[in-house]
Amino acid sequence: MTVSSATTRNSYSGNASNDTFAYGFKIFDDDDITVIIRTDSTGAETVKTKTTHYTVTNVGNSSGGNVVFTSGNIPASGETVVLLRTTARTQLTDYVANDPFPAETHENALDKLTFIVQELEEEIGRSLKVSKTNIIATSEFTTSAADRANKLLSFDGSGNLTVTEGKVDTVTASVSAVSAGGSPTASATYTASSGALALAFGLVTGNTGATGNSAGLQMTFNNSTSDADPGGGKVALNNGTLSSVSEIYIDDDDDNGAAISTFIATFDDVSNVTARGIIHIEKEGTAATFAIYKVSGAVTAASGYSKVPVTHLASNGTFSNLDGIRVDFSYSGNDGAGTLTDVVSDTSPQLGGDLDVLARDIVSSSNRDIDLAPDGTGKVVVKGNDNPGTIVFNCEANTHGQTVKAQPHSASVTNVLTLPAGGDQTLVGTAGATFTGVVAATTFEPSADTSSGDNAAIGYTSAEGLILTGQGSSTDVTIKNDADATVASIATGTTIFTMNDDVGVSGRAVGHVTTDNDGSFDLAVGNDFKCTTAGGLTLTFTNAAAGQSGNIMFVNGGNHTIAAHADVAISADSLTAISATGTYHLAYYCSASSGSNSILVSASAALT
Repeated sequence: MTVSSATTRNSYSGNASNDTFAYGFKIFDDDDITVIIRTDSTGAETVKTKTTHYTVTNVGNSSGGNVVFTSGNIPASGETVVLLRTTARTQLTDYVANDPFPAETHENALDKLTFIVQELEEEIGRSLKVSKTNIIATSEFTTSAADRANKLLSFDGSGNLTVTEGKVDTVTASVSAVSAGGSPTASATYTASSGALALAFGLVTGNTGATGNSAGLQMTFNNSTSDADPGGGKVALNNGTLSSVSEIYIDDDDDNGAAISTFIATFDDVSNVTARGIIHIEKEGTAATFAIYKVSGAVTAASGYSKVPVTHLASNGTFSNLDGIRVDFSYSGNDGAGTLTDVVSDTSPQLGGDLDVLARDIVSSSNRDIDLAPDGTGKVVVKGNDNPGTIVFNCEANTHGQTVKAQPHSASVTNVLTLPAGGDQTLVGTAGATFTGVVAATTFEPSADTSSGDNAAIGYTSAEGLILTGQGSSTDVTIKNDADATVASIATGTTIFTMNDDVGVSGRAVGHVTTDNDGSFDLAVGNDFKCTTAGGLTLTFTNAAAGQSGNIMFVNGGNHTIAAHADVAISADSLTAISATGTYHLAYYCSASSGSNSILVSASAALT
């Protein structure tokens, strides 16, 4: 494959429910990916263990695969999942002289080297380094680890890395006031034996500074865009571009640890449908860096923070991570009543235009009905818009619904659903419907075949006619009389039709005769057979059922010797008789399904 992507990592926010996270790069082995969980509030990182904490799918797939966390190890809210490709720094391709030089193997080796280069580049990108125009003569330390202990990393007179020859273990500082107009003072005392540095400052009282930020909540900016708690005293936005922000995440406490969630929850209290209020965010000390939003919906309380839906109004500059900010809020006024002042007093109110409910409901109080009463022949019409007209009947918890939907315009049909006369009837649909009560109709006309596995169905084909299909634990089809007694049945999974009593036949009962000239009679295909010998044979019966009986027209075509299988009980005289040329009537009875002498056979004298 070609390596056209430089992606070596994927990052996601946990939510305590999602256990599957995609990696968008190829790996050669499930050990070539490192899974790290970062706790957002503390920055702590934990490298997870394969099999114990997660499994990896689609190893070797060019488009990547998934990391699936095991039960009990699903990343929680406030945790960041980092999937990092870490290809093994090995070369396992070995070409032997005069052996084949397969392109795929060669290409995989090149791909692996490219992956390693990309991963090294990613690691270097996270390292401290000088610019391309700067030079450090050496980055190596000749000082031993013991001599470097408790010393400071610094640069020498040539700008090369070194360590200080002293150490600072303790720093103390004192401040004194210097009268206005005086000169500031400063002194430092270092004690080598103890590694202590003492600082003393005399600071001049200055003039009054410029006016600070406007009043508001004292907070800290978090540049994360994840829907998660931004951390104690922090505010985050759901988009890195201020003008594209649609939701603000505000921690339940301010920078001083004061609880503010109750205050944040009031941001949506005003009944103004376009703007509940205005949020102003300003960077401390830099009034020119700000963002202004209007609250456009209901505030949602989450775990440890609140989510405020907003619409951008104005902004300038950008906020950096951990910037001190001030957040203030001003309420909008409630929507006015307009020209409609009192619907209650107006006994015949009329609409001057379409009524837009604006995501609101039409409700009643005190268990009262809501009546729609068209005049005369007028009808209640549910119009279509982008979709056909649709009515949904919800359950009492509003978590499930049943839908009545019109045919689309493309169907070019108009239908009328007329409710049946009478009461105490249950109406259901026809697709997988369950009918309760009595279905009263002149005819019931199925129009399609039944399918394998149907629980119970009535079907029809032009070749087969009416088809009755059942599926029970003991019988598939049961026919009962008015006394609930079984008349006939078909055992589950069989084709055996069992009558539970005498069979009365008006007219002739004609059996099916199967021609079988080799003397081997398959009793699964029928009861009656015709056999004309072409040579000697052995009477054999297969697939017998205990209690089965029948008849055989046996024609010996030329003094052919007839023998009997061990399962067949027939007299020696009968075998001798039917071994002579002639036509005979054989009758059989199955005393068991198999076994020696289980098929009882008798033979007539020669009939012709």
